[in-house]
Amino acid sequence: MTQTKKNGRVELLRFIFALGILFFHITKRFMEDELQNMADGQLNFFGRGYIGVEFFFIVSGYLLTAGAYAKREKSTELIGTETALVMKKKFWNIFPYHLFAIVLTIIVNAYFLEHTALDRYHYVVDSWASIFFLQVFGFDSTWVNKLTWYLDVWLMVTFIFYPLLRKYYDVFVKIICPLLALFILGYMAHEYESIAGIDGWTGLFYKCFLRGMSEMALGCCTYSLTRQINKYHFTKLGKILLAATEIVCYFLVFRFACTSMDAKYSFPVIFILWIAVILTFSNINPGHGIFDRPIVYKLGKASLLIYLNQFYAIRIVQEVWPNVSFAMHVVLCSAITFVGAFICDFVVNFIGKKHLINRYLINNS
Repeated sequence: MTQTKKNGRVELLRFIFALGILFFHITKRFMEDELQNMADGQLNFFGRGYIGVEFFFIVSGYLLTAGAYAKREKSTELIGTETALVMKKKFWNIFPYHLFAIVLTIIVNAYFLEHTALDRYHYVVDSWASIFFLQVFGFDSTWVNKLTWYLDVWLMVTFIFYPLLRKYYDVFVKIICPLLALFILGYMAHEYESIAGIDGWTGLFYKCFLRGMSEMALGCCTYSLTRQINKYHFTKLGKILLAATEIVCYFLVFRFACTSMDAKYSFPVIFILWIAVILTFSNINPGHGIFDRPIVYKLGKASLLIYLNQFYAIRIVQEVWPNVSFAMHVVLCSAITFVGAFICDFVVNFIGKKHLINRYLINNS
């Protein structure tokens, strides 16, 4: 089975997990001391909401594998050229949205964090690696919006995985990916107390590269397992039991996201999340079609916009309204993020529809 249309439940979960990540960063910025003083397991406001990034990586691995599998009959003689064209398309699909958000973040950070024109100029110049998704390689420049690490790693791992998926699909998905995921996650569990954290330098790359690679490898396995599951014809009882398993898995993931449970449990939670994603993509749940609606697909698209536009929103609220209540911080940060996401989408679509880049910068005559 090749995925031919969007999965409504996945798109809705994208939106929900994007909100969880937003609330995690708000909580981290405005309630960090309180979180540190909480007892393990105590409920909080998305103090472990970073687990949403793991969902995005697993889904990204699934979609990457689905795209490669769909081309399985195509020759791999020019796999280098094909990979370059795929990466070009992926880059230009996200770069305009990223550029809008990163420029605003640079402006906001430079204004609030620096106090002289010269320092602000240096801040802008030192942001060059963040603009072009290069910070994760280790270039020593200002990491303006650390949220872009997800895009940095996603692009990097896609560049590595795609030609392997196309040329050695069976071996790569069924042998290399599960072992790669287990070895990397096992190493991280041994060396780090949590899956969270992005800027720990391993000597060759940032910790977040390992995080993204292992979870995208799980996503590659997810596609293969989903295809196998869909070969079975489950009874009504079987579908109900598997649907209940899916719901319970997501409940456990969200419970972790909303507690101050020991961060070491983020590793088993990843595997629980993985099981849930497998079942979600398998469409075993009897009610899966309820969410296949245009409005849900739009919410899924909004997840990237929410993710990219939250950092400058949080900075503005922190600097302009530092003394309001935490609840008001949540409302203000969310409101500015959503407004920024809407404007970002409008500007990028307007430029794209009007072909302004081609019209003024490229001579097609």
